[in-house]
Amino acid sequence: MSGWETAAWLDGGQFCVRAQRTGRKVNASAASNFVFCDPAPSALDASGPALLPAKPVPYVAPLDPQQRKTILVGTVRGDVATVSVTMFGETATAAVHQLPVSAGRQVGAYAVWLPRSGPGRSGMDLSDVTAVIGYDAAGNVLTQVD
Repeated sequence: MSGWETAAWLDGGQFCVRAQRTGRKVNASAASNFVFCDPAPSALDASGPALLPAKPVPYVAPLDPQQRKTILVGTVRGDVATVSVTMFGETATAAVHQLPVSAGRQVGAYAVWLPRSGPGRSGMDLSDVTAVIGYDAAGNVLTQVD
């Protein structure tokens, strides 16, 4: 999303995400820089076929009540090149960026921005994410979250 950049990494069993405001709206306040760490999905601990181990996690960033979208960040295992996520009837697609890991594992992360609430609702939860599909570089479906 314009005005934001995102980074992700694995650290001691944790999957960490940083969302940072860029451009003219940057300031020293906490509303311009967020770091979140959650337990990494255990499926990322071993190599294996392409896999989306879970739905992407929504993060309450930015804390600007006028911001109409929220960031969702997820992980993949294997040769997944892009991921599309559908929430509240809107689909966003993102490239997968490989994370540095060892032991021959191939782990990546992706981030999408989608509406933070739906018709007649204020807020969202993971059940509002209705489709998560991983594709290879040729656009073929490799995996999806059921």
